[in-house]
Amino acid sequence: MNWGVENLRRLPERDLRFIVNTVATRRRDHDYICELVRDKPDLIDIMLNDERLFQRVMHDEEILLHISPYLLFTILLRQVKKELSRTNFTMEKIDVGERIPVFDSQMVGRLLDRQDIQDYLAHMLASFTKTETVSVALPLGGKTFVKRYSDLDPEDLEELASIVEERYRFPLYKRLGDICLFMCGIFPEYLFAEARRKTPAWSLPTRKYRSMQDYEEVGRRFYQLAAQQEVAGTAGLSDILGTLAENFHLARKPLNYLADRYIHWQRGRWFGSAVNL
Repeated sequence: MNWGVENLRRLPERDLRFIVNTVATRRRDHDYICELVRDKPDLIDIMLNDERLFQRVMHDEEILLHISPYLLFTILLRQVKKELSRTNFTMEKIDVGERIPVFDSQMVGRLLDRQDIQDYLAHMLASFTKTETVSVALPLGGKTFVKRYSDLDPEDLEELASIVEERYRFPLYKRLGDICLFMCGIFPEYLFAEARRKTPAWSLPTRKYRSMQDYEEVGRRFYQLAAQQEVAGTAGLSDILGTLAENFHLARKPLNYLADRYIHWQRGRWFGSAVNL
């Protein structure tokens, strides 16, 4: 079973009902339709491309009170794919307020043609609407102290990955790739500003990764490491993660487009924790 198709099959009831209520406007038997399409992800896939879904989520400022973040970003990424198919170029962000046209929209489109990639990106974006931390007991000088690690901080997770046994590293490697892609795609201005910030001579740098280039290099590396883990194959993620590693720069383009066109003013509300690293 395709990884993306399986996720469509497991849509929460409220998401499925939202889709049916929005698309099947000429019907009244929505309960029946929900039951009918529940085990038919191919039909759900068709319905998700309906323009009415995009219009509805764009006109509801409290949309995340009504549907899951996964469904929201699934709808938005499908709209990105439609709109990029109508142009020959994407606008490459090279600094704060600076962009240049790059004729790569067909390559970005081919990446999004893969439903498993598109679905992975939707799940990845959804994961950043909440924050998680883990506490680890570490021995030091005959004593034990507890350190908290954030799953939004690449430096935290890289340090944690160096501590745990190899068999436990897959989710850390994967999350490291996700953080880097998320920041490059949704908050590139933050990275440009960080790269230009000067550190006083009397102060040590506070962050190891600061520029867009840093995040792209780290993201590629950890996606590749995650793809090589045995558990990635078991989960059906080896090819997806390997593809993101090889096409990291392209993969951030639909996220840049989504952030600029659809959620620019909502980013702070939905992903506020991400820029407080």
